[in-house]
Amino acid sequence: MEEYCTKTMVYFTLYGDHFPLEEFTKEIGINPTDAYKQGEEFIIGKHKLVRDETAWRLETDAILTDFPQEPINQIIDSLFDSAEIIKKYKERFNLKCHIMTVIYFNSYQTRGLVINHRLIEFAHKVGAEYQFDIYNNVIE
Repeated sequence: MEEYCTKTMVYFTLYGDHFPLEEFTKEIGINPTDAYKQGEEFIIGKHKLVRDETAWRLETDAILTDFPQEPINQIIDSLFDSAEIIKKYKERFNLKCHIMTVIYFNSYQTRGLVINHRLIEFAHKVGAEYQFDIYNNVIE
């Protein structure tokens, strides 16, 4: 079985108070991985909670890879041509967005993470924060 340096997943989230999720989905032409409306109830374990925001989310599967930029590129390639639509909704409904990369390191030796110009350009166009959530799975 081949060993990989990381298990990586990436997601983009557009969120804020109420905005028309169905209209946004239709205009962008991409079905979200997850979407929910402010005020909706949901259950985690035995607890009933209420959503405090409306959100549209697109995410990759968690993949085993030596190149954690692969799932980053997958998300950016999916959304790049829709940057103006995202920006329009952000401005019209006072929304925020972010791109999150979750990396589980599986070995001490890893390759570098490349943040390419396309990612930088997309994040700048839509005004997205870029976040990393990093875990170390190395067993000594």
